[in-house]
Amino acid sequence: MESIDLKEVHEIQDLTKGHVLYFFKNQDQYISNVIEFVLSGLERNEYSIIIENDRMTPLIKKSLTEKLNNNCLKKVMFVNNYDFYYAKGDFRVNSIFDYLPNLIERYSEQDLAVRSWAHVEWRDEPEVSKKLSVSEKEADLIVAKTKLLSVCAYDSERVGTELKESLLSCHNFLVNE
Repeated sequence: MESIDLKEVHEIQDLTKGHVLYFFKNQDQYISNVIEFVLSGLERNEYSIIIENDRMTPLIKKSLTEKLNNNCLKKVMFVNNYDFYYAKGDFRVNSIFDYLPNLIERYSEQDLAVRSWAHVEWRDEPEVSKKLSVSEKEADLIVAKTKLLSVCAYDSERVGTELKESLLSCHNFLVNE
């Protein structure tokens, strides 16, 4: 299901469901947005799955630890983004869709609301833009079916014009810093 109407938003924390595209430039602002995403989810009694790299995860965890008690921290699950996107050895669409539904299923079996934040990164490899476009279209289907809030965050420096246009076509919301 390709998103027909892309709505630009400035506040992620006001969203409750949808497939969100976020291009970031500033690391501090990025971390602040992840924190706001988690906090707004906790206010709605939602669990957060954060798919992030090894450099950013400790910074996000540190900030969350300063703001939250242990019970709240248990509602935040971290997954290494390279483990997530490269579960089958290289950036493969299939690995994303094997992994994400299994993560969500753990929570949905208990009838708990879940939201996800994924920092999409990739190695330099041929055809990665095409793989990213296909995977985002498939992710749009999963997000619509599960009615969850899913943010896909991209470092704006790594996204060329063609890929950006493709990504814009398969998300409901666009967040710019």
